Amino acid sequence: GFEQFYNPVGNPLYFETPFNNTSVRFLYLHHDFDSKSQLAGGDLNVYAVQARVALTERLGFIATKDGYSDLNAKALPKDEGWNDIAAGLKYAFYVDRESDFVATLGARYQLGNGDAKVLQGGVQELSPFVSIAKGWDKFHLIGDLTDRLPLDNDKGNNVLQWDLHADYEVCPGVAPMLELHGLHYLDDGNRTPLAVGGADYSNLGSQFVSGSTVMWLGVGARFKLTPQLSLGATYEFPLTNPKADIFGDRVTVDLELTW
Repeated sequence: GFEQFYNPVGNPLYFETPFNNTSVRFLYLHHDFDSKSQLAGGDLNVYAVQARVALTERLGFIATKDGYSDLNAKALPKDEGWNDIAAGLKYAFYVDRESDFVATLGARYQLGNGDAKVLQGGVQELSPFVSIAKGWDKFHLIGDLTDRLPLDNDKGNNVLQWDLHADYEVCPGVAPMLELHGLHYLDDGNRTPLAVGGADYSNLGSQFVSGSTVMWLGVGARFKLTPQLSLGATYEFPLTNPKADIFGDRVTVDLELTW
């Protein structure tokens, strides 16, 4: 009953919608590091697939992180490898189709199985979240709040993340979008002697990040090629000091098949 909404594109690992569908989503991310950050510039390419399964009308299974990364940070050896795997459940606890409003609670668990050479692995993470969506005819808002809790506080940072997506359908199947993302490092870890965190890509367990904030803005659009198939793209850039973390800028493209 919420087919009129357009799914977000940015922060795909943690920005979970409140909608419960069965879908497959193919993802490509090109992420640039700021040349003045501790990683000294360079870039990252990520190739991934997400899957979601509607177990009941309101309960869904989500597999949101996997894939392969090609890391070319100037301060590290160029390398490539597998990402961590994360999956979980979500439940739509409030649904009002007449007023285009839905709210969902969920949680995902992330294994620490990825390759350290691409800044993966090292810590397991539990991330409970709440997600809401509200529509007004052709204008739609989607937002979420996620708490990334490392199962070992020495190996990972506790990170609070939030996302806000707004779109407007300018013609059938076409919706430009703005997305605002933020994350806040709530504590320090002891795994890496860094003053930058891993943003939404990794949990580095950095020693000198507590109290710092990263915010970025995305501009893009989603195109519904058919009622079940859509293409999304966004360009994201930092609103906070880019040299204080790993966020230079990013391009994200996805292709999502939903049924």
